[in-house]
Amino acid sequence: MLYLVIPAGERDVSAPIFISYSSKDQDIAETICEALEARGLHCWISSHDVRPGENFQESIVRALREARVMVLVFTTNANNSDEIKKELVLAGRHQVTVIPVRVEDVAPNDAFAYEFATRQWVDLFKDWEREIESLSVRISNVLQTARPGQAGGAETSPAAHHLGKRPPRNRALLWGSALAAAVIVAGAVVVYTRPVAPTAPSARLPSPHASAQTAAAALASPTQTAAQASSPVPVPQPPAQTAAQMSPPARTQAPAPAPTPASPVAAPSPPQTAVLTPPAPSPPPAVPPPNPDDLAWQTAASANNPSAFDGYLKEFPSGAHVQDAQLKMADLIMAGPTATKNFDGRWETTWTCTNMGRFPGYSFRFIGEVKDGSYHGVRGIKGQPGSLDFNGKIEPDGKAAFFGEIIVNSSFVAMGAARGTPSDFHAIAQFGKTTGTGTRIEGRPCSVSFVKQ
Repeated sequence: MLYLVIPAGERDVSAPIFISYSSKDQDIAETICEALEARGLHCWISSHDVRPGENFQESIVRALREARVMVLVFTTNANNSDEIKKELVLAGRHQVTVIPVRVEDVAPNDAFAYEFATRQWVDLFKDWEREIESLSVRISNVLQTARPGQAGGAETSPAAHHLGKRPPRNRALLWGSALAAAVIVAGAVVVYTRPVAPTAPSARLPSPHASAQTAAAALASPTQTAAQASSPVPVPQPPAQTAAQMSPPARTQAPAPAPTPASPVAAPSPPQTAVLTPPAPSPPPAVPPPNPDDLAWQTAASANNPSAFDGYLKEFPSGAHVQDAQLKMADLIMAGPTATKNFDGRWETTWTCTNMGRFPGYSFRFIGEVKDGSYHGVRGIKGQPGSLDFNGKIEPDGKAAFFGEIIVNSSFVAMGAARGTPSDFHAIAQFGKTTGTGTRIEGRPCSVSFVKQ
C-alpha cells in the first residue's frame, strides 16, 4: 500500500474530513487516515494536527467547524468514550455528515444506537480493500454536495443534467407516429391473410432429387411399379440377366513354360536356425547434479559467519534456505561483540507493515539511539498496547541485527490477535553512513528504515 505521510509542521489546520477516534485506537485511526489521503482525500487527525502548545479541545472544535465529513472509528474503546459523544454533538451542530466505520464487530451501546439508528455502517473488518474504497466513494459524494442551507452545490457534469431533466416531447408528433404505425400493421395483416390460388399439378416441375431417389428405388426393387414410385416420371427397368450373364467370364490360364534343359536346377537351401542375441544391459540411472542452492547453503553453514550467510542471501534472495540464513546471521551478530562508533547518534526509525488480505497495513516512526554500535529505540510506552521495543547491534561493516517486541493494540491490525498480546521477532539490516534499511524475519512481512539525525 502507498502511504502519504505529511509532516505535522506542513499540514493544514483544517481539512474537509475529521477523524474521530479513541486515543487507545490511534494506530488504526492513523492507518485509515493514511489510506484516505493516499486516495486524495485530505483528513484532520488530532495525533498529527494538534500542534505543540495548542489547546486540544479548541483545536477539535475548530477542525469540526470547518469539516464536511466526520469519520468515526468505532471500536469497543470508542463505544465507551465520552469524548466521542461530545464530538458527535458538535458534528450535529455544524451540520457535519457522520460516517461510522467499524473496525471490530461490536454493537453500539444505547447512546450510540440512538445516534446511528439511521446511518449506514462501513465494516472495515470484513474486506479492507473493498470497504476502504467504498468509504472513499461515499466521502467524495458528500464533499460534492452543498451543506443544508447553502446555495448551490458541487458542479455536476452535463450528462448528469441530461439524465436528471429530460426534454418534453411533442404530443402531436407522438400521436401521428402511433397512427402511422397502426396503419402499416393493419396493411401487413391484410396482405398476409389474403388467400392464394393453389398451383396446378401440371405446372409443377419434377424435383431432380426426387427423380434420382425414385430411380435408385426402382433399381433396388425391380418388382416395384411406376405407380408406387414417388416420382411421376416412369423409370425404365433394366432387362433381366441370366446367371451366366451375371457371372464374370472365367479367366484362361496360359500353360507354364517348360524348363530349359540348359538352365541348372537350384538345390534347396537348408533350413536356418534363429540365433537369439541377449539384450544389452541398461545403463545405470544418471545421478542428478547437486542443487546450486543447497550447495551454497552448505558452504555458508560450514563457514558459520555473518558474511557467509549474507553472501548466500545475495546469491539466492528467493532460495529455499533464506529464513534459516537470516536467523543464523541475526543470532551471530546479536551474540558477537560490538566496539564501533561509526554509527553512533540519533536515528529516525520508520516501521512499515504491508496489507495482508483483509487486514490493513500500518506505519509509525520513532527515534532510536546508537552508542558503541548498540541500538535502542522504543515506540510508545514499553509494555503497553501499541508499543514497540526495538534493540540491536551494528557491526563495523554496517551489518545489523535486531530483536523486537510489539504489544498488540488493535486485533484488526494484528490479524486477529487479542489486544495486549506480545509478539516477538528478529530483523536484519544494512547501515550506511546516514541511512539504513532492513526487513523483519518471522511473521508478517514488514520493513524498517533508518535516517540519521
